Amino acid sequence: MLDRTRRLLCAACAALLSPAALAQEEPPPPPPPGIETAGAAGQNQPDAHSGSQNFADPSQLFSGTPGAFVGVGFGKIDKDTYVSTVINTELALGPWAVGLGVPLNLLAINDDSTGTRDSKTYEHVLRRSDWNQPQDYLKFVRFVRYGHKRDPVYVLAGQLWGSTLGHGTLVNRYSNSLSLDQRKFGIAFDFNSEYFGIETLVDSVTGVGVLGGRAYVRPFAGIEGLGGLAFGVTMVVDPTAPLLPFAAAPAITADSNGNPIFPQRAFAAGGVDVEYELVHNSLLDLIPYVDGNRLFGAGNGLHVGALLNVRLPVPVIDVSLQTRLEYRHMQPGYIPEYFDQTYDLGRLQYAVTVPGSGFASKQEAAFDARAAGGKAVKGYYGELAFNFAGLVQIGGLLQDYEQDNGASLGLFATVPKFEAVKLSAYYLRKNFGDLGNAFELDERSLLAASAAVRVTGPVYLIMDFRRQWQFDPASQKIVAIDTYRSGIAVNLTF
Repeated sequence: MLDRTRRLLCAACAALLSPAALAQEEPPPPPPPGIETAGAAGQNQPDAHSGSQNFADPSQLFSGTPGAFVGVGFGKIDKDTYVSTVINTELALGPWAVGLGVPLNLLAINDDSTGTRDSKTYEHVLRRSDWNQPQDYLKFVRFVRYGHKRDPVYVLAGQLWGSTLGHGTLVNRYSNSLSLDQRKFGIAFDFNSEYFGIETLVDSVTGVGVLGGRAYVRPFAGIEGLGGLAFGVTMVVDPTAPLLPFAAAPAITADSNGNPIFPQRAFAAGGVDVEYELVHNSLLDLIPYVDGNRLFGAGNGLHVGALLNVRLPVPVIDVSLQTRLEYRHMQPGYIPEYFDQTYDLGRLQYAVTVPGSGFASKQEAAFDARAAGGKAVKGYYGELAFNFAGLVQIGGLLQDYEQDNGASLGLFATVPKFEAVKLSAYYLRKNFGDLGNAFELDERSLLAASAAVRVTGPVYLIMDFRRQWQFDPASQKIVAIDTYRSGIAVNLTF
């Protein structure tokens, strides 16, 4: 056990010192004007050069600028109190960017009601669940990125906060980093040219749970009036999708290590789409689109929508508005945005109303709804994001359609540019019944918030809150775990 702790400390030192040394040899240039600076979270933007942080990860307040963010925090994970390191570095070399981190949690005060100190730690200190699997060591690399979404070549490897394929009707803001203990190292790769391109996504290199891609062509590129016409095809598969039947309450068995055990069946979805860039100028982008999708073994869905970006003609400052409006027509058994931000939770434990109020795995929920039959369902989806000179960015999303648990609500607010104070918050609640419980915190709610207040010079007081999920063998279900942290950190730019 002592050797494990020593290896972690050595790796921590290497993670910190190597980018600093490289930066001293060749200081990286600042990001070009207009390039998004949302760090690894930036890939969920429809326009990579908008400078926005719409729906971005709040914990990445200082991401996007080469440097190091180093400090120590004191907070809670579930009922236990930990001293946590706040150590992130970021290095940019031309189109390349690398983000490293040393996320160590040292148990300070143990809550005996949840287990003994020895059962939770190595050497009575280091949190055991953070480092008990080989893939846990990949968390030292937060991300490696080349280019930006919509660039000719784009690669992002590591933690994925919001990965989208196409118009987001099948894969929309998928996140591989919401599990408290099961860390993933994913890869997104895109190639874009004037006539054709591809978008791809793998959630984890150590055990694939989501594998998807979209290919598109612009057959009339270069022809005036037709150059904005594009056709695409998308295919996504979960080769190890859980297949758990309906139950009034989750009852997921576990192995001797506390990992969930479940029957599996590969699940696949596919779709075709067409879009046309109707308007593109210095003030306005307007792209209508139509997507037709199928969840194999379940239902079909039709999406008709439009992406609208408005850049207001305000002198000196940048003021913009991004919107997405969509009408949906869905057969029984079709779940829009099937691979969404909370998919890693829903694939195993998904709240349903058919055949009754309870839970099932997500693919079983789709199959049950298809078997129950009924009429097609109509629904609507909308997004709105407002950016005032990059100083204040606010927005949200709303989904609703004609069935129980058909509503979803998301909100974000970010104040990222002021040196004295930086704030960011993000809230998402999926598949609830009515607006009366839109802000109820349960297993269908995602909440994250971060704040940094400058004390003096590069020294900041930091505060973080994050809701993540964890499988609890005792209750045989996935439960929400809230983590809190506050402390002092130093922001150093290279």
